[in-house]
Amino acid sequence: MAVEAKQLESGVAVVTISGRLAMGGETERLDATVKSLLRKDQKKFVLDITTLEYVDSSGIGMLVSCLTNVRKAGGELKLAGANPRIRRIFAMTGVDTIMPMFDTLAAATA
Repeated sequence: MAVEAKQLESGVAVVTISGRLAMGGETERLDATVKSLLRKDQKKFVLDITTLEYVDSSGIGMLVSCLTNVRKAGGELKLAGANPRIRRIFAMTGVDTIMPMFDTLAAATA
């Protein structure tokens, strides 16, 4: 899994997650990236999961943990670009009810 962060002119941090988000180093990289941005006083996040192919329970737990950390810091976190399979997993686990989800990165950052 790759985790890449970039800052948009609007002040939104876009964290792109690609490949797999599963137990181990993958979830730790996401956690470290979000926490690093929070330490820099970043408040608005969009997780771009357009190229995310697989997520397990550890990955879902890390997404919820990131949401919790961002909200505790007074920020907001959105998800963008989930494919139908990932959306089904989020619906089964209830993630879709606690995290704002958008079809595209452009919609999430508007």
